[in-house]
Amino acid sequence: MKKLIEKAEKLRKDGLFKDSLRLWKKIYKNALKSSDISITLDALIALGDLSRILGNFKNAIVYYEEAFEVAQALKDEICQADALVGIALSKKAMGQWKESLKFLVRARKIYEKHKDKKAIYFTLWAEGTVWRWGGRIRKSIECFKKALEGFSKLKDKEGIGYSCCGLGGSMRVYKDYVNSMKYYKRANEIFQKIGDKFGMAYSFCGIGNAYRMINDLKNAEKFFKKALNLYSKIGDIVSSSYTLWSMSMTCILKQDYKAALQYIERAEKNFKKCKDPRGLIYCKIQRGMFNYLSKRKKLAKKYFNEALIEADRHKFALEKKYAHDLLMGKYSLPYNIP
Repeated sequence: MKKLIEKAEKLRKDGLFKDSLRLWKKIYKNALKSSDISITLDALIALGDLSRILGNFKNAIVYYEEAFEVAQALKDEICQADALVGIALSKKAMGQWKESLKFLVRARKIYEKHKDKKAIYFTLWAEGTVWRWGGRIRKSIECFKKALEGFSKLKDKEGIGYSCCGLGGSMRVYKDYVNSMKYYKRANEIFQKIGDKFGMAYSFCGIGNAYRMINDLKNAEKFFKKALNLYSKIGDIVSSSYTLWSMSMTCILKQDYKAALQYIERAEKNFKKCKDPRGLIYCKIQRGMFNYLSKRKKLAKKYFNEALIEADRHKFALEKKYAHDLLMGKYSLPYNIP
């Protein structure tokens, strides 16, 4: 069993998430047969993590909830908190960001009780991602900075890299494109050194978006393609779909509407598959822009209105503002969404 676990974790580290998932399922079955409750718990957490990364959020929550119950039986509070964080991140991805925060608060209290510094900083990073989805960008930046400071003290390169990515994204939305680029490039350097393929793809996309916002569309496309290439190897349909959306936005700015539509159709298909409401809202906004620029203003308003309704339903403040302002004609089109 030990060798199987080592192999599964190596596959995960190498970004081969589907292969790792298959192996962890085998480990889980073997652990149940041998009544090894400790390995069963490890397998459930791993299955939750991998299912979430691969966009199967409902399955991820089922695994995490079962892991939480096993951890309770073992009186393992740290693993209980790990499961809570997993549930939180899965719920965030499904648009339930307010619910997500409740789980993160519960987890952080456990980590603080046990003085698990790395886990505390990871929870702060997770809170940063959730606040960004909720449109509270300053709060998001504050959480990411605290996480970065903490991981820096621990000299945790992976934590530093992902905190920098978080700051890169929030700084872009805050329209601080210089610092957005700086943080993403710093993250990418770290991920290149430690061989984190997902981190490399994530930061490549971020660098591409930073270039997009300063209208360097050639470099934007270059880095988006690097990200998509890695994501295809990893099998991540969630993050890759946001990159497809970014490529679509870039094509609209270049007035290549045919390519823009192709990218948005691919992104939309994936967002529907993994039931990501935020991603679908951005696709509706993009379709609205595409139709407006193609002289189909009535259809454009329909998409902007649908995006507004969905953003309001999920309490996505930022996306609601974009959809509302586009519907009201407050932006000249094409509008380069941060």
